Amino acid sequence: MIRALLSKLRGRFFSRLALRARLALWSAILLFGTSILLTLFINFVARASLPRVIVAPLIATPPPVVRPTALPEHITPVPFEAPQFSPQPIVKGLAIQQVQQATLRQILLISTGGILLILVVGSLGIYWLSGYGLRPVRELAQWVTHIDAQTLETRFAVNGPNDEIKQLADAFNSLLDRLEESLQQQKRFVSDAAHELRTPLATLRTSIEVVHTNPNATLTDYREMSQKLEKTLSRLERLTENLLLLARAEQQVTFEEVFLWPLVEDVLSDMKPLAQLKDVRLQLDGNTDILVRGDSSLLSSAFRNLIDNAILYNRPGGSVKIHIASESKWAITTIADTGIGIPQEDIASIFDRFYRGREARSLHRNGTGLGLALVDHIVHLHGGEIQVESTLDISSTFTVRLPLKE
Repeated sequence: MIRALLSKLRGRFFSRLALRARLALWSAILLFGTSILLTLFINFVARASLPRVIVAPLIATPPPVVRPTALPEHITPVPFEAPQFSPQPIVKGLAIQQVQQATLRQILLISTGGILLILVVGSLGIYWLSGYGLRPVRELAQWVTHIDAQTLETRFAVNGPNDEIKQLADAFNSLLDRLEESLQQQKRFVSDAAHELRTPLATLRTSIEVVHTNPNATLTDYREMSQKLEKTLSRLERLTENLLLLARAEQQVTFEEVFLWPLVEDVLSDMKPLAQLKDVRLQLDGNTDILVRGDSSLLSSAFRNLIDNAILYNRPGGSVKIHIASESKWAITTIADTGIGIPQEDIASIFDRFYRGREARSLHRNGTGLGLALVDHIVHLHGGEIQVESTLDISSTFTVRLPLKE
């Protein structure tokens, strides 16, 4: 019951106080408790030791009787009378007891005054010291309130030991580094997306204007315009879908148990018409029981983009081989094609958003440059990694490593 009362009091009262006031209040409570214990200890020791120190030497005892020694025969002895001893220490003992009681009361009074003095002076001192100690935190808070998108490059410098204040400042600086990098990526993404959207929109407008401004346009011209518009709209649809996946992948991810074999098999089933059109043979082999934990929709999008590229950048009569295996704690899926390959200078950039190599632009003009960026994002979102090996004009092999279901 007492614990529940203290908890309720702490929740209603202490939570409304500032950190500095809470530090001072808790310190005052600690000082008060320590002072009470010290006072009790002093009074207990005083009561236990004071009688032995003062009363013991004053216990009345009769003086020793001196007996005369043997005298010579020519000396006549004088009759000896022992002095009468009066037991007066009883009166003195009462007086000493009164002195003791007065002394103990004085000690208690002084101790109580000391408690109040320590409590007041200690609380004020701790309140001042806590304010002084929290000054860097206030400065850090004031500095953070002035940070915005235009001043994101500023950093908070703390000189001194590697204490909690410096660790807090370093944490804020690290957070700003990540925010600045994320903001720069977002700016580049928006700029690149605007550029990529502008191109097909300009193509649409130009195709329509060419036909509309030609008074002698024939049905064939309109059919050609319709075909061009269809291709451009298809590119816009793919670009929009990829942009939405990149923007919402982290919010939409739902982890569940996924068997890789049926997932890749479904993707191949969807890609067969394109493979037949390009005269490319699809082949799937490996372990059929490999289980991973991930989002089946996102993983399907990742493998679909990889297989789509393997088909589009292949040569007639070529092949795409997908092999599924496991190694240690990883599920390994390799996608090897017999296509045009990737130049070595382009391999480091193929996973960048909107990046398209020269060969890719010449062979597949409707590409968006987001496919491999989307694959890389999805794979890393699942805690995996993707690697590529390629030989120009011979083949390319993409290896996707995903954590196995434990």
